[in-house]
Amino acid sequence: METIELINKAYGRAAMSRANVYRWYAGIQDGREDVKDDARSGRPSTARTDENVESVRRLLTADRRATLQMTADRLNIGKETVRTDCNRRLGEKD
Repeated sequence: METIELINKAYGRAAMSRANVYRWYAGIQDGREDVKDDARSGRPSTARTDENVESVRRLLTADRRATLQMTADRLNIGKETVRTDCNRRLGEKD
């Protein structure tokens, strides 16, 4: 509890949650020294690569009626990644 109080005092509303404080405290007690997240299975944290941006452009050029979800499913990337790429390209000329 003392650690939580110190964190809340130092960071105010920007402080991490009590659950995260407990998780980090337990990790430190177990000898954890690295603050980076452990590797997880699944999709990488970002799918916005030059190759994926080009793939989105090609798919949407080939099928203008394709939805964001259809494009995301075809490329195995997140729908929000496709949406962001499309929004960035609005108004750009080929």
